[in-house]
Amino acid sequence: MEICYKIDFRRPDKIEIPSCKRIYFGHETCEKLLPEFNEIRKLLELSEKRNLELTFVTPFLTDKGIEKVMRFLEELKTAVQDFEIVVSDWGLLHLISSNKTGIPVISRFLTGQQTDFRLNRFEKTPPLEMEEHLASCTLLKKQSLAFFDRYGIERFELSNTPQTVKTGDCDKYRYSLYIPFIPLSIFRTCPENFDFNHIRENCNSRMCKRNRVEWSNPASGYKIYCIDNALYYANPDYEAKLHDNMYIDRIVCDIATPFL
Repeated sequence: MEICYKIDFRRPDKIEIPSCKRIYFGHETCEKLLPEFNEIRKLLELSEKRNLELTFVTPFLTDKGIEKVMRFLEELKTAVQDFEIVVSDWGLLHLISSNKTGIPVISRFLTGQQTDFRLNRFEKTPPLEMEEHLASCTLLKKQSLAFFDRYGIERFELSNTPQTVKTGDCDKYRYSLYIPFIPLSIFRTCPENFDFNHIRENCNSRMCKRNRVEWSNPASGYKIYCIDNALYYANPDYEAKLHDNMYIDRIVCDIATPFL
């Protein structure tokens, strides 16, 4: 089992990275918080010093965001021989596959998991068909996998949902499990003072301090976290997922957002 850590690229010198072989950096929900190449020089020095492999995480992108990412990748491949790119945007997937830039990995936002925490509140065992539906990932069906084969995809990212996660039984594909945070919703930009009826019209991304807040939800049994421009809840228990699915061979731990 490969243990990886997701870090904040802006503060690599202030984060104690436990022993590992790979680190994740970038941002999975906000293109404005993606790095410029000159901002990751310390991170590259750290990865070289500790012989760490790199996975660059990207969110949904505008056309401008795709251009920014492609410029960044062109510079990154001059400094790093092999690296992964977690892709949440179909246009970016096409471009990096066409240009053979890095190793594409399908983001957990594109695998089609059911992530609503209320699905774990069935008072009785649901019918088998419903249980299969809730545990499955819509884009990991055979027809979809044939599409991903054309792009050379062999790895998919997953959230550690409360219900069972079912992927498939093909030796060709491998899966990464994110802990502990599970995404619920993404905003176009951060809400103003966490008021979801108002968004920040003038976002100064370079000054962003990783906006975060948490709320209790007694009815659900979960806390809800607003982290930057997305809502999450947490599920730190993952051992059962590994027992049920032999193709999950990587755990991605979030130490960039230490709520727990």
